[in-house]
Amino acid sequence: MEHKIGLKIFRRRLGLSQDEIVEKLGCVKTTYQSWENGRREPSIDIIRKLFVLGAKVEELFGVEYNEMHHLIPKYADENFENKVLSKIESLEKKLNEIIVSKK
Repeated sequence: MEHKIGLKIFRRRLGLSQDEIVEKLGCVKTTYQSWENGRREPSIDIIRKLFVLGAKVEELFGVEYNEMHHLIPKYADENFENKVLSKIESLEKKLNEIIVSKK
């Protein structure tokens, strides 16, 4: 399965050029460009660095909270969606903490 990584969105949110983010990640510009264009995927070490820089799961993997409405059953109560989104945010926070602690 091919994952197109949303690095361009993340880089632009930080206000960085490709040269600047390459320096922060410690990689070669052509390699970074291949990630940003979706031709290759970054290693887990690079993904960890991206999280340390403040990347969000939905930015990197293209999952927006508002795109998940189709996953929520129509019969669910009004608070169900908020519970699901809260759980996702909690898991994202834990993932970031684990990645930072592994540095």
